[in-house]
Amino acid sequence: MKRAQLIRVAVYVASVLAALTLVAGALHTKAARPLLARLGLKCPIKGSAADVEAARLKSARAQRGTEAAASRPALGFALDTMTLADVKEWAENKRISCEEIRKNSFLRCSNVPLTALGTPGANGPAATISQLDFGFSPGNQHLVNISAWRNGMSATDAASQMNAVAASMKAELGAPSAEAGSRTAAYLAAGPMHTAVVEYRFSDYSADVSATNIPGRGLLLREHYMSARD
Repeated sequence: MKRAQLIRVAVYVASVLAALTLVAGALHTKAARPLLARLGLKCPIKGSAADVEAARLKSARAQRGTEAAASRPALGFALDTMTLADVKEWAENKRISCEEIRKNSFLRCSNVPLTALGTPGANGPAATISQLDFGFSPGNQHLVNISAWRNGMSATDAASQMNAVAASMKAELGAPSAEAGSRTAAYLAAGPMHTAVVEYRFSDYSADVSATNIPGRGLLLREHYMSARD
């Protein structure tokens, strides 16, 4: 793998590790704290809504592309348009279990079947999103951030699902802004923290899909969609 790809994977793995502190406590343990500290990462659970929104805006501004996205796919949800009330209504209609982790700004839903998102079902772990996190701007409660996690997948299932998501993104958004790693079962299964990433960066939107080999936990597939608007 080229040096630039290695750096991109390392940076992305660091961000995944940070986000994992929100995933069922996967790294929110005493043993994991030294690892997060070495990466210079703090637990996002402890941040205020204003702090989290400031971090999102800082990340969006740093990553922005130069052109606006032709569309902004986000698992069927409308960024900057839908509100916390809209997502709660969707969850109630689909009988999805959700918890408001941070009042007016962060909603977490568990065990979400793909059919609830209007996506054809798959088999096994790929058919259900283990955790679906929604971030809202604290000022107007508009939806600005979505992360979808599928845990405990085999390398074969993770590679297959990642390629399906990447193909859907390409059909709507064109060629990726960047890629790193290899979207193959052989590569993902080859060692701990092996990661494949596909990224899109626009002036008003960012999206990525990744698969990471988490030691002792199998493959973690993550989809992330974020508004890059101020």
